[in-house]
Amino acid sequence: MGWLAIIDRVPGPEHFERRSGYLQSIYVTEPRRSLGVGTALVEFMIGHARGLNLQYLAVHPSDASYSLYRRFGFTESQRVLELRW
Repeated sequence: MGWLAIIDRVPGPEHFERRSGYLQSIYVTEPRRSLGVGTALVEFMIGHARGLNLQYLAVHPSDASYSLYRRFGFTESQRVLELRW
């Protein structure tokens, strides 16, 4: 399963419509792991996000899925700050 959260962002002078996406809850059940299901799911989600013309796609991967996202070209960004309570 997977979830694509689409976030409407504040318009800018160069782009009136600005949206980004976050992949969330990408999960493959144990019997289907290592069969390419996760790869196919992430590939589908990236294609769908591109088709929606999102400016970027982000994910907060688990330790186990980190390498999967790196294979698709996801890179680390130091531009995110979080406030947790």
